[in-house]
Amino acid sequence: MKKIDVVEIEGEKVYLRKSFLGWKVVYPIKIEGKTNWKNLIAGGNWWNLLKIAVLVAMILIVVSEYSTAVRVGNECIAQLNSMKIIL
Repeated sequence: MKKIDVVEIEGEKVYLRKSFLGWKVVYPIKIEGKTNWKNLIAGGNWWNLLKIAVLVAMILIVVSEYSTAVRVGNECIAQLNSMKIIL
């Protein structure tokens, strides 16, 4: 794992890591031996967690609607196949 540098700006600690694109802010899970639950659950930002939750909910709704449509379509086809059509 890459080394994380700690910089103190206006009394607040900022954790930085250098990547091939430059420096970026990271949100470590443990800070000074204590678990940082906000960073563990939300990745450091509640807004991003909300966006991911909405995206996952939308995907689940689409899958549910699609599976319902396929089930209804199969039932209609089965009902049509069971009918005797005289031409």
